[in-house]
Amino acid sequence: MINLMKADLYRIFRGVGIYIAIALVMIMSVASVVMKEPGYIGNASVTYEGDTIVEASGFLSDESSDESEENKLLVRSIMAANINLYYPLILVVFIILMSDFSNKTLKNTLTSAVSKRKYFAYKLLMSLGCSAVFIIFSNLFAYILNYIKNGSEYTEPITNILKATALQMPMLLGIVGFLVFMGFLTRKTAVYNATAIPFVMLFQIIIGAIYRLSESKLIEKFLMHFELQTALDRLAYFPESQYCLQCLCFGVVEIAVFALLSWVIFKKTEVK
Repeated sequence: MINLMKADLYRIFRGVGIYIAIALVMIMSVASVVMKEPGYIGNASVTYEGDTIVEASGFLSDESSDESEENKLLVRSIMAANINLYYPLILVVFIILMSDFSNKTLKNTLTSAVSKRKYFAYKLLMSLGCSAVFIIFSNLFAYILNYIKNGSEYTEPITNILKATALQMPMLLGIVGFLVFMGFLTRKTAVYNATAIPFVMLFQIIIGAIYRLSESKLIEKFLMHFELQTALDRLAYFPESQYCLQCLCFGVVEIAVFALLSWVIFKKTEVK
């Protein structure tokens, strides 16, 4: 396992993929800090029947009526748009998992005293761990850059940023679990990219269309509470404890379900 980790770390830092992912995060942070407004890769707002279910507008006006206090929420408004991290996380999982499939090195790895079970567990944990580090880096970079560029007027205590990061982490790692599942399911670079890249927007469009047609209360509840963009936006502003616990459970279940599905698929896969 140590050799696997060394090989992955070597591949991560010797390749260009991780630096592209870091560059994407830095560009998004710079743009948001300079303009004092976050941007979204998904739908900025999703409105049904005149009732706004998702309102991703940056600042939450009901959090503070005082302009100076609202200004201090700038970094958390950027974190509320952390669905933007989806694309860099695609690259992180690709580097860790898909390289073995695309380079045809998996068979050699599994024939050198590393079982399928150990390999799978390692790749899953490595993907989740590296993604967690990447998410923390993204939030702290935005915080530090904002402090340098905009000063204390737009900066709140770093403990608030760390708390918001912890609250968002289960939901973000849940989507990493999905990406790992897609990697083991497709096992081909082109198919993985073609499936993962448009997934967020397509999912939002499809689930929104289904809701409009069916007016399902179950889908409405999902959109209001657990759709990724909605949840990240709410978690950035410290909602009630019950909602935080629900998102924690949702993220953990999501990781567990996709891990189980990934293992079932990988266990039956013929290694070539």
